[in-house]
This record gives sequence, structure tokens and C-alpha cells, in this order.
Amino acid sequence: MRIPTLALAIALTLAGHGSLAACALPTGSEAMQTELLANLNAERRARNLPALRLDAALDKAAQGHACDNARRLSISHDSADGSRLQHRLKRAGYPYRTAAENTGRGFRSGARAVQWWMNSPHHKDNILMPEIRDIGIGIALSDAPDSRLHWVIDMGRSN
Repeated sequence: MRIPTLALAIALTLAGHGSLAACALPTGSEAMQTELLANLNAERRARNLPALRLDAALDKAAQGHACDNARRLSISHDSADGSRLQHRLKRAGYPYRTAAENTGRGFRSGARAVQWWMNSPHHKDNILMPEIRDIGIGIALSDAPDSRLHWVIDMGRSN
């Protein structure tokens, strides 16, 4: 099931993790999420792979991690609390069989994020994993004066 808006995903994320109270969303974050997903699915379609579907639990995990990375000005796969992707997916309620995560910082658009990831062999491999079906997209804005976008995509296939 898709959460109707990225703002609702943020609210649910913040409700589940009190430490994420100060997470700024960029203006137009929903459009950025839509653009990113369209570009990811275009890359998959070009290789005869199934399209990725937004998943509420993956959205929650990705947005929480984007907020965490934005606060720390980081692109780490480790959260401030030491958790890794598998822990965050479990906390978010996503029963994964397989999962992968891409992070990024500074991309001004979803198209640019996908372009950069597709030029990085490991990130490209994650995007083109044939077995994944679901995705969550997190986008957060770091505080000024840095004011950069932090991107996280959590991809997987549930049990």
C-alpha cells in the first residue's frame, strides 16, 4: 500500500521514532519522489526488469534514515544509533527476503540521483537486482548553511 503523501510518511516515521523530531523536507519532496521512482523504473524497464512499487514500510525506513543522515551530514548506511538496513527494515515492519539500500547527498533532483547511482557499479547493481519489487524513498534537507538534500532508497522483496 502506498502512503498518499510523503508528508504522511514523515509524520508516521516521526511518530515511531521520537529522535527524528527535527527533519526538514525540501519544497516539492513529493514531486522529487515521483521523479526518482520514474527514473529508477525507466532504468529497470530498459533491462526488462519489473517496475518497483512504493511500499509504506520501506518509505518509513528510508525516510527515517534520510532524516538521520541529514542531521549528521552523512551518507552512511549506519544510523546514529548503530543500526543497519536490516534492523531498520525490521523496525519499520518490512519482512524482507532480500534488501538493498542506496544513499546520496547533494543531488538536486531525482533524475540526477539516479544518473549518479547508475554510474556507480555497486549502486547500479542494487537498482537492477532482478528479485526486488518494492521501494521506499526518503528525502531530507540538512540544516543551513549546508542545506543539501539527503536521499535514501530502500529496496526489497518481502517474504
